[in-house]
Amino acid sequence: MWNKAWSYLSLYGAHGLKVFSFILLIPHFTSIFPKDSWGQILTVQALALWFQIVVEYGFNLSATRSMSRVRDDLQALARLVSGVAGAKIFLSGLVVILAFGSATSLTNLHGLGKLIAWSTVFAIAQGFNPVWYFLARGRFGQYATIDFVSRLIYLILCYYLITRPSQGALIFIFGVLTACFSNFAGYLLIARQTPLRFPTVQDSRLALREGFSMFLFVGVTSIYTTLNIVILGFSQTTGTVAAYGTSDRIVRAAGGLLEPLNRVIYAKLSHLYHHDFPAALAFLRKAAVILILAGLAIFGIGEWLTPYIVQILAPTYTDAVGYLRLLLLFIPLLAINNIVGLHIMLPLGMDRAFNGVFLVVSMISVAAMLVLTPIYGSVGMGVITILTEALACIGMIYMVWRSRKLLQTHLGGSYSAQSNSDIQA
Repeated sequence: MWNKAWSYLSLYGAHGLKVFSFILLIPHFTSIFPKDSWGQILTVQALALWFQIVVEYGFNLSATRSMSRVRDDLQALARLVSGVAGAKIFLSGLVVILAFGSATSLTNLHGLGKLIAWSTVFAIAQGFNPVWYFLARGRFGQYATIDFVSRLIYLILCYYLITRPSQGALIFIFGVLTACFSNFAGYLLIARQTPLRFPTVQDSRLALREGFSMFLFVGVTSIYTTLNIVILGFSQTTGTVAAYGTSDRIVRAAGGLLEPLNRVIYAKLSHLYHHDFPAALAFLRKAAVILILAGLAIFGIGEWLTPYIVQILAPTYTDAVGYLRLLLLFIPLLAINNIVGLHIMLPLGMDRAFNGVFLVVSMISVAAMLVLTPIYGSVGMGVITILTEALACIGMIYMVWRSRKLLQTHLGGSYSAQSNSDIQA
């Protein structure tokens, strides 16, 4: 029991430092970098985060789901690890091409070649993070300690060695160094537990094919959740981007508090849905209550402390208070969407419906951003972000309701009647 509790605490500690390390550094960075420079850094970082998502390819979901079903078959695990590694190598090459294209074609990125180059390497290094393996095998406590130490080193390096406005690239360089450390240590642990083999084209192709639906979801949704800062920079000044981007990063970090819980729930439900459906439904009910309460708590505390948060983290960005209050509405909606999407639709094989909802919603969102942001500015961007999440929530709930009979047929066996009644409820 204590080992399991320590594993959960380690996971949350490592992830908490991951999502908040940059937030903790905001007071330091905003005191060093002028608003225009800070806006440029946030824009390049947003692009890098999207590149990282491309390299990760949704394997945190798809590979976790696959490994949860074969975690006792060492040969199958070896093939899966090999395939994921090979796929990430291919995706890294694709990211380099995308980075070059972005640097040469996007006007708000002109003259930022050094930042873009290092941020791209940073994205690739972060994208190779092997945490998905340890989550799927229920051994995340082993890797969480490594990840925590890596994040702590990053925090210390940035705080003590970045002291001048000309050192913006070090934000990404230090990220590369610490990510390489944690990745190397993580893969050493994997090698001790699973017989590794050199990535083959066949294994890599299989991993890409199995992970495509997850990548489609993550890649498409990240356009409006991550690249929104880049899109904002098309029509707004870097000072406005700096204020809005700072608020956006704080809210994304707060929402990231749900991620470790989501990963654990997803891995367990992926297994239970196919082996003990009544137990899966019971676990889902408890998980849903926890996620919703957590989302509401983050929202309520955030709204209450907003003026103090801005005063502490970015005292020169007083206009960030309004942005932060608006964007905090994103958190409760995110919690509900995690329940319906990640913990009902995906584990039950509703990938196509899930991706369809987010594809349509994302297209509407990006179109609205491109058309309305030049008119309504950063407030318009915030409203579009909230409405997009709400529209996705409505779409997913509708798809689950419409597919309840299909889910009964899909699950079959002795669980059919139970699943139908619970899904309707």
